[in-house]
Amino acid sequence: MSYAIPRENRERKYLDGLAKSAASPARSGQSSFTQKLIMIWLLGTVALLPVNVVNLPLNTTPVDFWILFALPLLWFVMRRARQPISISYAIAMWIILLASFASAFAATKPSNSIVVILKEIYVFLWFVTLTVVLSKLSARDFHRLMSVWTGVVIAHGLLMIAQFLSPALWQSISGLAGRSAAYDIYRPSGLFLCDTAGCANRAAYFQLLGIVPLMLAGFTRRRTISLGFLLLLSILITGSMGATLAFLIGLASATAALAVFGKRWNLITKNLVQLIVVAAVLGGIAALAISHNQRYEEHFQSIIVGRAERSSGGRFHLWTRGVNVLLDGRIGLWGIGPNNFRVIDWQGKQLHNDFLAFLVERGILGVVGLVVLALSAMTRAFNLLLLSLKSLERARLVEAVFLAVVVATLVESLTHQIFHDRQLWLVLALLEAMVYKRMVAEKERGLQWQAS
Repeated sequence: MSYAIPRENRERKYLDGLAKSAASPARSGQSSFTQKLIMIWLLGTVALLPVNVVNLPLNTTPVDFWILFALPLLWFVMRRARQPISISYAIAMWIILLASFASAFAATKPSNSIVVILKEIYVFLWFVTLTVVLSKLSARDFHRLMSVWTGVVIAHGLLMIAQFLSPALWQSISGLAGRSAAYDIYRPSGLFLCDTAGCANRAAYFQLLGIVPLMLAGFTRRRTISLGFLLLLSILITGSMGATLAFLIGLASATAALAVFGKRWNLITKNLVQLIVVAAVLGGIAALAISHNQRYEEHFQSIIVGRAERSSGGRFHLWTRGVNVLLDGRIGLWGIGPNNFRVIDWQGKQLHNDFLAFLVERGILGVVGLVVLALSAMTRAFNLLLLSLKSLERARLVEAVFLAVVVATLVESLTHQIFHDRQLWLVLALLEAMVYKRMVAEKERGLQWQAS
């Protein structure tokens, strides 16, 4: 008589395998007290990520102060730890910093460039530190972190939905950032508040990246699908067409990768049918509820359809001005300096395209660094997918979630500048840590096989 292991138990076992650290706390020289402090720091980080309700100096957020407070202590604790980071990331970072320093000398306003350079040094150091910390987490702490992170994303999504349903709530929260004016057409942005446009887009991107902890938290399939639909709904009500398109392209890319490399046509077809059925049912309920309220229906149509032509037209005009700077020969070899396009642009805007912004502001070398960084992230996502497919314990879409998110990020970066977003670097650090742990696990498995 054979006993089949329940599917959810297999998925939990698979996720536990991904979450196991390369070294236990004892072997890495870390005390349980230190581990608790690290967990408090990590949990506080994910909790503060969407909090941007006040204007702080140098365009910082509360999570930056929380991160900086503990970085020196973490460097002291981790001073002897091995750095599980791909050399390609280090190369990309050095190229970007070199291009930034070089272009700062030609900047119209060098102070803007210096602020960007300092911010990027801080982000790079945090990324490396975070990669080390995440690679040392136990399976229990890993699941706890993913669950709390998912809870923060879901709570933020519910707040955004409540803002869509209640203009009074949106106005009261927006007033925390000094936006007390009444708007007939507004876009929910949760706790991403600012005096300029773009907060709703940042909120949508934060929700988009929330699919990573959701897939890794080890919830049941039914709960994961339900929460995933909630995430998608929270993205849609922001009216961010870039985030919506990025989500769809990322999902399609991950599905194609699983079909080509995993050769799981039956499983993929079954999952897609289930997702479509659930999305159709829940989407139908949401559409029915909105259609019975004229204000909700008009509001939703105005931020999704009504602003499409205006938003796309504004992007094209903005990119044209950036291309004109290139054609005029004003950028030279090194560019005009980080965060300096808004200084020479008559509307004082950013380019809303990371690749074009790097080309105009940091020159050819800056674009090379950005491309190397993008290729590094894509390669690491593929590596994790291929390493995971070798495992006997396979979860359905877990191994492809990072590929989906990296592709979605590349799409999002074509219409928004997200290079400095903290949640992006958190996801990249998590990806790097999981690739490292998976490679160590495969190596240990090979040694055990040889010994047997």
